[in-house]
Amino acid sequence: MDQFTKIARHHRSPRRRPGPKSDLGLFFSESVQSFGVTASLFPSSRHLASALLRFVDFGRAVRIVELGAGTGPVTSEILRRMRPDASLYAIDVNPVFVTHVRKKLIDRRLVPIVGKAEDLGEIIRDVGARSADAIVSCLGLSTMEDDQRRKIISQAARHLDPAGILSQFQYLHASGEPNWFSNVGLRRFSEERFLRQYFAKVTSECVIWNLPPAKVFTCRH
Repeated sequence: MDQFTKIARHHRSPRRRPGPKSDLGLFFSESVQSFGVTASLFPSSRHLASALLRFVDFGRAVRIVELGAGTGPVTSEILRRMRPDASLYAIDVNPVFVTHVRKKLIDRRLVPIVGKAEDLGEIIRDVGARSADAIVSCLGLSTMEDDQRRKIISQAARHLDPAGILSQFQYLHASGEPNWFSNVGLRRFSEERFLRQYFAKVTSECVIWNLPPAKVFTCRH
């Protein structure tokens, strides 16, 4: 039994502790300082979280990785749906976010960690596992340098179970559509085309009820 499956034995919704700052306030203040990583000033909505998790097989998945936990809106929803013997490895490069999530969501199945998504393989090996059954990414690939996002997605593809999925979203305005996006000096980036370089099957759906609106990609080997 690996470290992922040793974390918890009791299935319940995570208990919450009140914090000194709201999720929205904390996310905004931290994201202003690291916009290149978060690519947003607002946490994910429940509609976006639902789309990200729609195709995760929670009946089978016992090793789930979240990249970019932020203030925990998607983390909370993953925990609500997980098996009692499953574990969630919630990774964020920002120690303020990790501390916030650890205090807010009290669940033995949750393993919050400060780390870089580029080091996913090393992190998984450190806990004695070989792969993840699902990887849920809330990272802003659109605003990253090409080398960084290639390292992240190649690591995710390499360490995803053959039957697992990677879910990743992109804000609609960052896709470069409509054409005026590039006319005002903003970079265009086709996230779907990029993800198809690493996964055999990529499907998508739009989530209008999010700020900003987004498109969620579900990737399979």
